[in-house]
Amino acid sequence: MLYGNIEQLTLLPYVNNIIKKLIIEAVKIAEDQPAGRYELSFPESFLMISEGETHSSLNLHKKYIDVQILLSGYEEIGYSNKIDTRIKELEHLPDDIIFPECVANEQFVTLNPGDFALFYPNQIHRPLCTRGKPAPVKKAIVKIPATAFSESSLPCQTKE
Repeated sequence: MLYGNIEQLTLLPYVNNIIKKLIIEAVKIAEDQPAGRYELSFPESFLMISEGETHSSLNLHKKYIDVQILLSGYEEIGYSNKIDTRIKELEHLPDDIIFPECVANEQFVTLNPGDFALFYPNQIHRPLCTRGKPAPVKKAIVKIPATAFSESSLPCQTKE
């Protein structure tokens, strides 16, 4: 899991430049568009804008990197670096999502408007948590195919 704020994005050396570009693109789209799905400039990447109340459920993806950007409201996101080997062995998930029933070693990070959290495939996360009563939130969720960052998809570099 990576965590940061869009105002500081250019200062975060640990965030890939393609991901930075897609986060900036998604935030610009989300400023003017209603809830829905929008294609992004990077192949097979897309944006989902959602509005609603906080309510939590665990989820995990196999194919996509998931960047959760909070646009308005307040949210806590649970996550765990402990991977359930039974889930890791699954190769295909319908709609690239599974909802595990429980997670070990769950930790939480608080998101305020402009904050983002990035989750890699096989990393369980629990978005839309809150302390107290459910509250309204608006989010931009960027989905980036993990294959975009596999060794075979990166340009070759030769030593001189």
